[in-house]
Amino acid sequence: MRILFLGPQGSGKGTQAKRIQSEYGLPHIATGDILREAMAGETELGKRVKPIYDAGELVPDELMIGLIRERLAGEDGFVLDGFPRTLAQAEALDDMLGEIGKPVSVVLELRVPREVAIERMLRRANDEGRTDDTPEAIEKRLALYDELTRPVVDHYAPTGALVAIHGEQPIDAVWAEIQDVLERADDHS
Repeated sequence: MRILFLGPQGSGKGTQAKRIQSEYGLPHIATGDILREAMAGETELGKRVKPIYDAGELVPDELMIGLIRERLAGEDGFVLDGFPRTLAQAEALDDMLGEIGKPVSVVLELRVPREVAIERMLRRANDEGRTDDTPEAIEKRLALYDELTRPVVDHYAPTGALVAIHGEQPIDAVWAEIQDVLERADDHS
């Protein structure tokens, strides 16, 4: 199964993607983790990305597409968290998966009210010491989500693969909703 997670930062994508990884044995590919590892390791990509990432900006499409193409090579199934974030990335991903005959199985859109996303990110910044979760960067990320990632939701809506999930619920209730969707998707694959 090839699963995409869409939703604003703070919607719970990482939490739920890790549960899918654990329950279904699918690799959890989190672009944020890949980028943070590259920055911490001071790789060439990490050095290029750090000022962009720290400012709350989106990493350019060509860098992200190359990173994802490299990471997905050889994977039959996956949970992709944090990609695609732009329409160009969605189209590149669709082309990439089409080339290998493995289209997206399901696109889960975690919907949360803006104030819930902000509250969660501020709590995460506090709990995890995330320096990239400043109030200014959070506002910028949410504005970028509305501007650049909402069109990705619209892109997948007509495919029949998009399913909205009520992400503001408690973690276990969100998980139950996701499991129901995945069981139905698995029956049709």
